[in-house]
Amino acid sequence: MRKRLYHRGYNIELSDEKTHQYSARLGGKRVTGTLLGVKQSIDWWCETNVVCLPDEFDKQEFNAPKEKKTEEYKGIQIMNDSPEDEKGWYMMVRGKLLKGSLPALKNFIDKKLVTKS
Repeated sequence: MRKRLYHRGYNIELSDEKTHQYSARLGGKRVTGTLLGVKQSIDWWCETNVVCLPDEFDKQEFNAPKEKKTEEYKGIQIMNDSPEDEKGWYMMVRGKLLKGSLPALKNFIDKKLVTKS
């Protein structure tokens, strides 16, 4: 059984498991390439009604997921999506997003919030 995906109303099939080549039919033509390339071709077809082959796009692979940092302080989860940015820390408190440096957020928790000890 072939692996099938659905993107913007078009079926994408895994045509070769060894090379991870996907294919889809656009405007009577079959496009074949990486999953990202085929999705870009479908997007291009939906927006311009012109078939553009997957290898014509610059980006052919998905970006690797970034490393996230998470710290729990007094029962509240503090997160950072970009570890190189010291002020990229954030947390959700009472449905509101608070952002800042890690020491500033911990200081806020100590002074303003009643937490689980």
